[in-house]
Amino acid sequence: MSLSCPFCHSTNVILVEASTQQSNTTLTNLVTPTTLGALGTTVAKSFNLPPIVGGIAGTVLGSVLNAFTEQSTPSQQNLCFCHNCYQKFPTHLLH
Repeated sequence: MSLSCPFCHSTNVILVEASTQQSNTTLTNLVTPTTLGALGTTVAKSFNLPPIVGGIAGTVLGSVLNAFTEQSTPSQQNLCFCHNCYQKFPTHLLH
């Protein structure tokens, strides 16, 4: 397999490994079932509800959010970068 750009046909192409998107990392670290369970307990206390109700509700909400954010993470894909036209493209476009 030769490394030539499918756009400009230059051979000044390097193989790079694309990292998975980390935009949700901070959000996922803050919105854990444990964190939301503790927050739910505190909120329930402030509304004179049993703390266990808030804890369970927060834990369930955190688990649901955690499941959605884990499903949306893309898999890692190898990419190529052309130093001539500055295009990024997947390795299956190499010719």
